Amino acid sequence: VSDNRLGGWYSYRASKAAVNQVVRTFDNYLRDSAGPRAVAVGLHPGTVRTGLSRGFWGSVRPESLFEAEWVAERLVEVVRQRGAEGRGRCWDWGGREVLP
Repeated sequence: VSDNRLGGWYSYRASKAAVNQVVRTFDNYLRDSAGPRAVAVGLHPGTVRTGLSRGFWGSVRPESLFEAEWVAERLVEVVRQRGAEGRGRCWDWGGREVLP
Protein backbone atom coordinates (compact mmCIF):
# COMPACT_ATOMS: atom_id res chain seq x y z
CA VAL A 1 0.00 0.00 0.00
CA SER A 2 2.94 2.30 0.70
CA ASP A 3 4.07 1.88 -2.92
CA ASN A 4 0.75 3.03 -4.39
CA ARG A 5 1.86 5.81 -6.73
CA LEU A 6 -0.47 4.99 -9.62
CA GLY A 7 -3.63 3.71 -7.96
CA GLY A 8 -5.52 0.70 -9.27
CA TRP A 9 -5.05 -2.93 -8.31
CA TYR A 10 -7.68 -2.49 -5.60
CA SER A 11 -7.99 -6.12 -4.55
CA TYR A 12 -4.19 -6.58 -4.45
CA ARG A 13 -3.71 -3.52 -2.23
CA ALA A 14 -6.60 -4.47 0.05
CA SER A 15 -5.22 -8.00 0.47
CA LYS A 16 -1.72 -6.62 1.16
CA ALA A 17 -3.11 -4.39 3.93
CA ALA A 18 -5.04 -7.35 5.34
CA VAL A 19 -1.99 -9.64 5.31
CA ASN A 20 0.07 -7.05 7.17
CA GLN A 21 -2.64 -6.69 9.83
CA VAL A 22 -3.08 -10.46 10.22
CA VAL A 23 0.69 -10.96 10.62
CA ARG A 24 0.91 -8.25 13.29
CA THR A 25 -2.15 -9.45 15.17
CA PHE A 26 -1.11 -13.10 15.08
CA ASP A 27 2.40 -12.19 16.21
CA ASN A 28 0.93 -10.32 19.19
CA TYR A 29 -1.03 -13.45 20.06
CA LEU A 30 2.08 -15.63 19.76
CA ARG A 31 4.13 -13.21 21.87
CA ASP A 32 1.53 -13.50 24.66
CA SER A 33 1.01 -17.25 24.40
CA ALA A 34 4.46 -18.59 23.43
CA GLY A 35 6.85 -15.75 24.24
CA PRO A 36 10.02 -15.71 22.16
CA ARG A 37 9.59 -19.34 21.07
CA ALA A 38 7.33 -18.49 18.13
CA VAL A 39 7.01 -15.57 15.73
CA ALA A 40 4.70 -14.65 12.88
CA VAL A 41 6.13 -13.11 9.72
CA GLY A 42 4.71 -12.50 6.29
CA LEU A 43 6.76 -13.58 3.28
CA HIS A 44 6.58 -12.22 -0.27
CA PRO A 45 8.18 -14.57 -2.81
CA GLY A 46 8.08 -12.22 -5.78
CA THR A 47 6.85 -13.64 -9.07
CA VAL A 48 7.28 -17.42 -9.01
CA ARG A 49 7.10 -19.53 -12.17
CA THR A 50 3.89 -21.43 -11.41
CA GLY A 51 0.54 -21.84 -13.10
CA LEU A 52 -0.83 -19.02 -10.93
CA SER A 53 1.60 -16.47 -12.40
CA ARG A 54 1.64 -17.81 -15.98
CA GLY A 55 -0.39 -14.87 -17.29
CA PHE A 56 2.28 -12.43 -16.03
CA TRP A 57 5.42 -14.19 -17.31
CA GLY A 58 5.60 -12.08 -20.45
CA SER A 59 5.58 -8.80 -18.51
CA VAL A 60 8.18 -9.84 -15.90
CA ARG A 61 11.90 -9.35 -16.50
CA PRO A 62 13.58 -12.77 -16.75
CA GLU A 63 15.77 -12.04 -13.69
CA SER A 64 12.60 -11.33 -11.67
CA LEU A 65 10.80 -14.58 -12.49
CA PHE A 66 11.84 -17.14 -9.89
CA GLU A 67 11.78 -20.91 -9.72
CA ALA A 68 9.78 -22.24 -6.76
CA GLU A 69 12.64 -24.21 -5.19
CA TRP A 70 15.04 -21.26 -5.33
CA VAL A 71 12.62 -18.78 -3.79
CA ALA A 72 11.60 -21.27 -1.08
CA GLU A 73 15.25 -21.56 -0.02
CA ARG A 74 15.59 -17.77 0.01
CA LEU A 75 12.48 -17.33 2.18
CA VAL A 76 13.72 -19.88 4.71
CA GLU A 77 17.01 -17.97 4.86
CA VAL A 78 15.18 -14.67 5.38
CA VAL A 79 13.34 -16.15 8.38
CA ARG A 80 16.61 -17.50 9.79
CA GLN A 81 18.36 -14.15 9.37
CA ARG A 82 15.56 -12.03 10.82
CA GLY A 83 14.69 -14.28 13.74
CA ALA A 84 12.71 -12.66 16.54
CA GLU A 85 13.75 -9.19 15.39
CA GLY A 86 11.64 -9.63 12.26
CA ARG A 87 8.49 -10.63 14.08
CA GLY A 88 5.16 -9.10 13.15
CA ARG A 89 6.38 -7.73 9.82
CA CYS A 90 6.46 -8.82 6.19
CA TRP A 91 9.65 -9.57 4.25
CA ASP A 92 10.42 -10.21 0.61
CA TRP A 93 12.62 -12.95 -0.85
CA GLY A 94 15.65 -10.62 -0.70
CA GLY A 95 15.27 -9.85 3.01
CA ARG A 96 13.77 -6.37 2.48
CA GLU A 97 10.79 -5.31 4.58
CA VAL A 98 7.53 -5.03 2.66
CA LEU A 99 5.98 -1.96 4.17
CA PRO A 100 2.21 -1.81 4.72
